[in-house]
Amino acid sequence: MTKNTLKPEDSEQVWSWLALSLISGIGYKKIRELIEQLGSVEELLKTKAEILTEQFQITSKLAGLITNATQSHSFKIEKRIIAETPGIRLFCPVSKGYPLRLQHISTPPTVLYWKGTLQDAESPCLAFVGSRGCTAYGKQQTRRLIKELSLHVPDIIIVSGLAKGIDTVAHETALECGLRTIAVLAGGLKHIYPPENKKLAEEITKNGALVSEFPLGVKPLARNFPIRNRVISGLSMGIVVTEARKNSGAKITAAFALEQNREVFAVPGRVDSAASTGTNSLIARQHAKLVCNAEDILEELSLISVTANQQQLKFERNDSGAKKINPDDLGEMQSRILKALNDGVEEIDAIHAKTELEMNILLATLLELELTGTVENIGGQIYRLAVELDIPAY
Repeated sequence: MTKNTLKPEDSEQVWSWLALSLISGIGYKKIRELIEQLGSVEELLKTKAEILTEQFQITSKLAGLITNATQSHSFKIEKRIIAETPGIRLFCPVSKGYPLRLQHISTPPTVLYWKGTLQDAESPCLAFVGSRGCTAYGKQQTRRLIKELSLHVPDIIIVSGLAKGIDTVAHETALECGLRTIAVLAGGLKHIYPPENKKLAEEITKNGALVSEFPLGVKPLARNFPIRNRVISGLSMGIVVTEARKNSGAKITAAFALEQNREVFAVPGRVDSAASTGTNSLIARQHAKLVCNAEDILEELSLISVTANQQQLKFERNDSGAKKINPDDLGEMQSRILKALNDGVEEIDAIHAKTELEMNILLATLLELELTGTVENIGGQIYRLAVELDIPAY
């Protein structure tokens, strides 16, 4: 059996934090308080039980558990399982690889199990959450927003919870767009839930990571999901709720995000759709900002909009404030389409005839122009310019 070895950034401190994390009745805040008083986690574990009881008002039972933490049966078993599970990294709040954003929430995970590629500290993370029983609309909006984001910010990391519905769509779309994605689990990393997402989980580890604060063998119990949700929001600059019912767990994630001073965004739905009751409520109560496209999110997060895989559009403003663009600054196919639309609204067949582009290329290029706000689809494959053309006179 292949042995797993902790990386250099993981020192004895991590094992000490792990031992403490396995004690029932003590959490991050108390551990941090004791470490600040005693100087280090190693000193905490060396402190005699009676001193902990007398000086820090800890029960004799808890003091005994702290003193014997690294000798406990549960710690020895967990340490062995980690060693026998390839690809597992373990971080504590003082580890080099522990996510910076997560360090600043009120109750960071005492330890973090990580499988996959490491997160760059500078990379922006954005969470997508929503109902397990989502509709075609919810799936469509999730895919659209992530595709738009991938064009503007190609290094953005999509965070979600690997659950059915919106979570699954978010992870899959991120991978399709070449983005990294992080899945935060409500159980140990040896228990992928739902089981049908095992293959997706494997793909995520190749271009992202599976993350959990629960010991490897813990099953994804119902009570763990709200605990997990605070990590989803904690890792991220903000969260996007693309579809949520009245009592959706996504609203719990939104509540954590607000408490953590994260931005919350929601996609509006039909007023008579039960699937959008939660998102519409978040917007109505001003707990979330209404979003229609990626630019709404990027502007709020102050992320620089960079276009990937195509030339960046060169916009100017005319006196009325409208965008002006010289089609000759773009690629040949984009330029053809813009000039074809310069006379007004056109159906797809008319654009096809004017540009003489193959239909599959035409549709793909129209989508690119839509995502950059240059062309607008007004329904039924009818298009119009969303900018003014600045065609030089020759």
